[in-house]
Amino acid sequence: MRYLLTLAATAFCLCGAAQKEVTVIDMETHTPLAGVTVTLDTAITSQLRTDYTGGIIIPAHADSITLGHTGYETRHLTRAELTDTLELMRKYNALGEVVIYGKLPQVGIDFGKMLSAFHEEQRLTPRPKPLATFDFFSIFSSKKRKRTEERIKAIENY
Repeated sequence: MRYLLTLAATAFCLCGAAQKEVTVIDMETHTPLAGVTVTLDTAITSQLRTDYTGGIIIPAHADSITLGHTGYETRHLTRAELTDTLELMRKYNALGEVVIYGKLPQVGIDFGKMLSAFHEEQRLTPRPKPLATFDFFSIFSSKKRKRTEERIKAIENY
């Protein structure tokens, strides 16, 4: 019984040793990458995904793997190249040439345009009509006083 238990434990350890536990990280920031697609290239192709810590267990029957993630370069590795930590490099899209067209800003103030706009606004704005007028110099004018008295009489007689 003792030999049978030892044989089973050894077989279990050998199967476990053939599996490889790997962590996938970002090459620049060294942060674990979750959701990386790991494609196993064996007789039967299958896909796995890394967990929230970037960890994944590669089965013993995998000859090579391909790592892929959005925004990162795809990486292909053989079984011999596998290490405990695999790094993925970000994709950088570079633009060739950028041409910007535009006008130079006008520096300074054009008082002529401002004044003409002000006059145009004044011309289009309706002027309020006063309800009552008062002329200071009309107090001293006798003609004006007579006309005012005549108007007051006309209003009273009306």
